[in-house]
Amino acid sequence: MPGNTISPQPRCKAAHLGDASLCEGPLDAVTVLDRHGDASKACVHHGARLYASLVGPRVYPGSVPDAAIEVYYRAQTTSAFAWLDHHQLPNEDER
Repeated sequence: MPGNTISPQPRCKAAHLGDASLCEGPLDAVTVLDRHGDASKACVHHGARLYASLVGPRVYPGSVPDAAIEVYYRAQTTSAFAWLDHHQLPNEDER
């Protein structure tokens, strides 16, 4: 392996594979649940993006105090599937 290879930064579990944006803060700052109760630990940035993209989500505190409320407020001004071209939004059943 070449000595100048940069290892990719770890990403939180909520970061979508198509989302190239970097995580913000600890990777377990919050836990986001979908309407079926499936949970994902997330940084604040990807937690807000995930929350904004789900139907009936919930957010719970993780390792960062007050991060859950930050995720909630950021999600209010974040478009669903912010990393996609909005001409290709999935159906509600695919969220």
